[in-house]
Order: sequence, then C-alpha cells, then structure tokens
Amino acid sequence: MQATLLNDFMRAATVPWDDVDDTQALDAGRPQQVAMGQLKVSARSGHLQALLGSCVGIAFLWKKQGRCGLAHCLLPECDSANQELGARYVSQAVPSLLRLMGACEADYPDIEVVLAGGATMLNGCSSRLQIGQQNADAARRYLRQFGLNVSYCRVGGKSGRTLTIDCATCDYTVQELVTTGARHA
Repeated sequence: MQATLLNDFMRAATVPWDDVDDTQALDAGRPQQVAMGQLKVSARSGHLQALLGSCVGIAFLWKKQGRCGLAHCLLPECDSANQELGARYVSQAVPSLLRLMGACEADYPDIEVVLAGGATMLNGCSSRLQIGQQNADAARRYLRQFGLNVSYCRVGGKSGRTLTIDCATCDYTVQELVTTGARHA
C-alpha cells in the first residue's frame, strides 16, 4: 500500500503545494520550472530546471530507482526546526527531497548529488549579505550531515546559472548565464 502511494506521488511529478500548471511545458517538451522555494520530483520522464543566482539548486539523481529531484533554495537555514516539506531553506530542502524520493539511509550511496548556483549577485556588499556563499556553505554542510556526496559542484562566481535535469536519463547540465554589456546612446 505504501509503495503504491509513493509511486502515485512520483507520477504526479510535483509537490502538493505547487500552484503552477506545467502540463503545457511537459506536453511541449520544455523543462518544468522549479521556482524559488520549490522542489519537484520526477520518475523516468521530463526535465526539471531552475534559474539560479544567489539561490542554490540541489539536484538528486537516483539512477537505480529512476527518480530525480530538484530543490531551488532561497536561504541557508530556518531559525526554527521546520519539519514541513519545502525548499525555501537549504536546511529544509535536503530532508524534504530525501522523503519525497522515498530514500532511506541505505539508499544514500546510490544518490548522485549536483550543486549549482550560490553566486554573488550584489557587488560591494558586506560579507554578511553574501547570501550566495552562505547558501552554498549550508548546502555542503547539510549534504554532509546526511552522508551525501556531491558528485558535481558549480557554485560561486558573479553570474547566474541554469541547472537542468533530464529525468528520463538521470543526466544534468549546468550552464552559465552570459550577459552582454548594454549600450546606451
């Protein structure tokens, strides 16, 4: 019974609070966008994508089970212990992804972790306001806490990135966002 509920949930490909209708994106073959504070999981189909600046994207690729998950984290940690599913905070996203994907501690070595984002988007700010670096540090810390190893990491710098997961193949791409200098008359 529990396995059936998990399989039904995985087929749904989104978390219950997701209010974005991505059925058109799935039909057109475009990636399903994972917005700030969201996480989504998918089993054996579709693409998940996050556009990241100072936010950090955490992707779990579980090839053995054919499941993928992507969290788009806005902040490093919540002040209070939050047991709700979500991805607003890195501290909340890591356990939420594991729960939604149906992974237990014995499965952790089979999960490939990809980390991207955490850029410095505001020049000249104090170190206290360098949220990108704080997000990246928190992600590494919480992943280590759960015994998860990062297989690919592209964080920091001064430009945004996209993190795209191909859930059919459990592959990923991380692309830098290149900005061109604007010309003014």
